[in-house]
Amino acid sequence: MKMGKVPSGFAATLRRVEGETKVRRVFPITAIIISSILHKMTVFLPRENKFFDLFEELADKAVEAADLLVDLEIKYSDLPQISEQLRMLEEDADSIVHQIIQGLYYDHTRVTEEKGDIRYFAHNLDNVIDGIEKAVVRLSFAQKQEVPESVTEFSPIIKEASEEIRTAVRCLRDLKGEESTLEACCIRINELENAADKVNRKRLRILMTTPVEDPNELLDRLLLKEIVEILEDTMDQSEDVANILETFRLKGGI
Repeated sequence: MKMGKVPSGFAATLRRVEGETKVRRVFPITAIIISSILHKMTVFLPRENKFFDLFEELADKAVEAADLLVDLEIKYSDLPQISEQLRMLEEDADSIVHQIIQGLYYDHTRVTEEKGDIRYFAHNLDNVIDGIEKAVVRLSFAQKQEVPESVTEFSPIIKEASEEIRTAVRCLRDLKGEESTLEACCIRINELENAADKVNRKRLRILMTTPVEDPNELLDRLLLKEIVEILEDTMDQSEDVANILETFRLKGGI
């Protein structure tokens, strides 16, 4: 064998090793480039506008539910019919939430965190409707055939909060132009939640400290305590909706 000449078998092995090394070096770089291209394509893909329609439809359902709660003050004899209307509204709201979740499943233009925000928003807004429906159902169990004062105190607060939510949701279509309106709505919802807290403390104090004259009244009082807590939780859900709307505002949209 002459000096400087590499054996043929060794040369083949060397070429194979060098080739594998190049593949190892090239593959990660190629993967990074492809990943970057796909990410940029995702960012600039047109996003589905159907979420705006579904959000607005869900917000309209919340206002309808709050209106029915207010109607009890003058139409308490219609409690069974109102309860049934709320049940149907709640089912419609569940269907809308399902459509939103299904839409997120097939939406490849949003990252996981964005999908989580949308899902959380939809569920909390649905919980506002669900809370109103649950409170009215429990009213039907009461022995007294008149709307309790605690409900008449909560109902206008919940109604105004639902209207503020609807206004804020409609701002999402043009967030740059309506950002200040959305922010004002969220501030107002937080103020209403604070007002609901005061009503809750006031009513719980009355329920827990006023002597019971009739033993049968005790059951109604326990039921009313649960209703007060449900309505307070409904306002907490409204505040959670406002907080997510603020998140959308800070992120520049959905």
